[in-house]
Amino acid sequence: MGSRRGTALAFAATMALAGFLLFQVQLVLAKLILPWFGGSASTWIVCLLFFQVALLAGYAYAYGASLTLPVPRQVHVQLALLLGSLLLLPITPSEAWKPEGVGNPTWRILALLTAAVGVPYLALAATTPLLSRWLARIAPDLDPARFFAASNLGSFAGLLSYPFVFERALSSGAQTQWWSGAFALYAALFAVCGTLTISLGKNHADDARSRPALVTSGDPVRAWVGLSALGSILLLATSNAVTQWSAVVPFLWTVPLSLYLLTFVIAFGRRRVYHRAAFSGAFLLLAGTAFLLWRSEVLPTLLTQVLLPMATLLVGCMVCHGELARLQPEPARLPGFYLAVGAGGAVGGLVVALLAPLVLDDYFEHPLVLLAIAVVAFVLLRRDATASGARWITPLPYVAGLLFLGGFAADVRQQFGLERLLVERTRNFYGVVKVVREQPDDPLQSSLSLQQAGVDQGGQYQHPRRRAELVCAFDAASALGLALAHHAKRRTGNPQAPLRIGIVGLGAGMIAGLGRTGDTIRYYELNPAVLDLAGRHFTFLKDSKAKTDVLLGDGRLVLEQQLKASDAQAFDVLVLNAFRGAAPPMHLMTKEAFDIYLGHLAADGILAVNFEVEILEMAPLHRGLAKQFGIDVRWFETRESEGCEGAISWALYTKDKSFFEVPRVRRLISRWRDRGQSEVVWTDTDSNLMSIINWRWD
Repeated sequence: MGSRRGTALAFAATMALAGFLLFQVQLVLAKLILPWFGGSASTWIVCLLFFQVALLAGYAYAYGASLTLPVPRQVHVQLALLLGSLLLLPITPSEAWKPEGVGNPTWRILALLTAAVGVPYLALAATTPLLSRWLARIAPDLDPARFFAASNLGSFAGLLSYPFVFERALSSGAQTQWWSGAFALYAALFAVCGTLTISLGKNHADDARSRPALVTSGDPVRAWVGLSALGSILLLATSNAVTQWSAVVPFLWTVPLSLYLLTFVIAFGRRRVYHRAAFSGAFLLLAGTAFLLWRSEVLPTLLTQVLLPMATLLVGCMVCHGELARLQPEPARLPGFYLAVGAGGAVGGLVVALLAPLVLDDYFEHPLVLLAIAVVAFVLLRRDATASGARWITPLPYVAGLLFLGGFAADVRQQFGLERLLVERTRNFYGVVKVVREQPDDPLQSSLSLQQAGVDQGGQYQHPRRRAELVCAFDAASALGLALAHHAKRRTGNPQAPLRIGIVGLGAGMIAGLGRTGDTIRYYELNPAVLDLAGRHFTFLKDSKAKTDVLLGDGRLVLEQQLKASDAQAFDVLVLNAFRGAAPPMHLMTKEAFDIYLGHLAADGILAVNFEVEILEMAPLHRGLAKQFGIDVRWFETRESEGCEGAISWALYTKDKSFFEVPRVRRLISRWRDRGQSEVVWTDTDSNLMSIINWRWD
């Protein structure tokens, strides 16, 4: 009895630790390399692609080994793989992998992950399939479901503990060291399981009947792969949509991935929970509502852009995975089934991370996968309604389908409405950039706007008389305009004294319109597509009185490289204008980032930060950073009542205390968001977006 209990404990602990490490390493490495690739949401999507393909490789390896090798030989091969993995630790990637250019880094990220964790991840992925087969041979009376539950519990623990424990307590480098140590413990546990398998399996025959069966011609392989692929595409497309709009942070990676994993656990472990008609109908209603409210200006955007897509993801994956569970074959053919499910997950990753950016010029994979799952849900709902024979149930599929189509049509109408004409759109690794034309009746009001993540990044009137006009948040009367006009050089000396100005984030190039003769303006722009569109559709750069140039690359990384090369820029004004969507790029607002910015700022210089205020309470963050560096900060809001279409705020940091005493500056200092005296300091180790969310929406 003791031996049996010890065997069960060893196998369960090994599976649980493997699940923990499998999912936590995804977050550990993605968070570490995120700043290397510009903080782009696509970095996480490419990481997911790698881990899905690596998981499939692990399943395929376990399937092939079980099919062709006797159990003792399987043990020896796996232990040799683990020994090789230990020689590759720690998994900390070299900084030599940091990109030097601004091209598509997808293949560089995949190569980086392969070199850092490819072999250890392959060994981890094969754990549960191999141990399950071995356990069935040496202890056939033990319930395999309990061990799958241990693996799933470990997976959830790895996911949920990361943003709340490990991300906050350890630096990114320390996280890779910790993970490597935990992997060594896993290898030791697996060696115990392998030893038990060989010693206890001597009296058990290892014939062909104990090996997995091949997939047969009667198996619904296409359905297995297709349903799995739809769930995977929905996961990645939803993650992309949410993080493009909000923020690229591990917490928002964890939530959709946890919901995705939860649907597998429920569908296969609690089959009674999945009711086909209920979940199919709920998906049609949720997806239709999501389309209808996606661009709503009435409801809080946190609800429409985050919570509603997450609920749709949960129900949609339940439909896909619930149907997968119904198609699950008998135990002898399970390895082939799980291999097909893994293949579907990898196909989903390939579609979103590699294929969609090549064939779609916007994030259309999200509405398209919702439409595909809606078709599946409608067919399932109609089938159940017909089978029930009840007259009152028969119309329900059509009612739910019409509600979905109504929301879908409303979204299409909003996207391609006549009030804004799409001039040009391009998509690359860093996102989707559009140029749209406003078409009012008055030709004087006609304008072009540059958009990223659904948010305007600058615009220009098209009438020749108004081409040089700047919008209210960037004109001479704005906080930025005042920073340039009343800088110490111009306030205490020559009002026309030339300034050296640095700007992180190009947009349409509007800030160049504030330049005066003799000024030098240097832009830092991550996305080459922005530079291309700004140069071809807008004239701010070429019309500027200042001397302008643009350096391509992530602003923080390029500024850091300049400091390391002893090339401090001594900017009189340094502008952070790289915010997009509804949240700041987290790696641009940390203590380490401000160390870099202040290293490039002249002694009496001004650091100007442009930020969204719709759902964020930024005052605590500005207060905390200012106190950290012993520098004064004030924030200025450009309100809608002053002619802006949305409230845009500026935070101005400077050691020049007298700047804030200038009468025009003092009058514009805002207390609108300053509801307290709390302080927040983000670091590269701990940047928690939840700490500044404004839950009041007022």
